[in-house]
Amino acid sequence: MKQTPELDRVQQRMQPGELTLHGFLGTDTRLLVDILAADQWVVQSHGVTHAQIADRLAALTEKGRDLAEREVLVEGRYRVCVRDDRGLIPSPWGDGMFEKGEARLVDDRTDRSFRWSGLSLHLIRTHGFYSGRGSVYRIDPADAIAVLGLAREDNQDLSSNG
Repeated sequence: MKQTPELDRVQQRMQPGELTLHGFLGTDTRLLVDILAADQWVVQSHGVTHAQIADRLAALTEKGRDLAEREVLVEGRYRVCVRDDRGLIPSPWGDGMFEKGEARLVDDRTDRSFRWSGLSLHLIRTHGFYSGRGSVYRIDPADAIAVLGLAREDNQDLSSNG
């Protein structure tokens, strides 16, 4: 796949100071098309979809909401804290405005942790974008699939293929 002029424009909007103070790419110097392709390969190789990952994170966000924004234990293993902020943030693709705020998850079994926002969920679901390496909101799709129980073995009975 080749970086298009549209992806060039999106990648420019992802730079620090454009839409957010720190941007979306962290320390990642790869072209956006290469970031998207690498994460797409990981997701496909595990037999899941970006929507499944985003939906699972959205469900944990809802289960982790607390009016006092305290950490909530979800499913006996995930410590989730949801913080709501005022205002909206635009998608770098120009396809919507999303509520600010964030969710943080720590998995007590693996000690892995993730942070995401409503915009993050949209970018994962719609564009297959998990942020660049070194970004505070980077969610490695392989880690997410493992921690969230979305691996192929969890989604289908492989023994029924006989």
